[in-house]
Amino acid sequence: MGELGGQELTKPLKGIVFDLDGTLIDSLAVTIDAFNHGITTHGGRKHTPKEILAHFGPGEGQIFAKILGPEKAASAYEASRKYTDDHKNKMPLHPGIGELLEQLKSSGVPISIFTGRSWETTELILKHHRLLDRFVTVVANDHVSMAKPSPEGLYLCLERMKLKPDEILFIGDSPSDMIAARAAKSRGVGALWDLLATKKSLEIYQPDHYAERPEEIWEIWKRIR
Repeated sequence: MGELGGQELTKPLKGIVFDLDGTLIDSLAVTIDAFNHGITTHGGRKHTPKEILAHFGPGEGQIFAKILGPEKAASAYEASRKYTDDHKNKMPLHPGIGELLEQLKSSGVPISIFTGRSWETTELILKHHRLLDRFVTVVANDHVSMAKPSPEGLYLCLERMKLKPDEILFIGDSPSDMIAARAAKSRGVGALWDLLATKKSLEIYQPDHYAERPEEIWEIWKRIR
């Protein structure tokens, strides 16, 4: 079951914001391969998963600029984007996410996405899963001036949802998600169902709740709704 962590918040919940990669979709393998495709086709060496993950936070273009230099970033990103498009069928929803989204829809719960991905690759993934219209708004890295862990994208979601920070759950699998949730004074839920997500990696950032399976999100929602 989810556990209460950091912030003591009692205001009724009115909506949910999700991270995308590692939270809604099982995308790690394709994402790493897409980065390496962009890197190696532009003269760089193949990076280990750990090396690539260490760059996560900024958007894809910024990561390529850091690895390859600004002059190759746009072209490398385009190669990576095409790779992602060609392999999007290998980026399934995490088990239980489809059912959770249907449950939230049938209950009238407004939901949004705040992701560190670019809008272009976010859009193609959501279109592939026929989910693009399911969300009130989708905020990607290129919609904000500051990447996660800045809460700027979360504030933009809230503005479009017409909700206050303490009226939502922000569900994510990474430290940057939990940092953003605390900075915004929203309730953060550490999603532990992705391969790389662990309680140990998140607990220092004091999530308000943990969920080991997507169905626990609904249990948390009902308990503190």
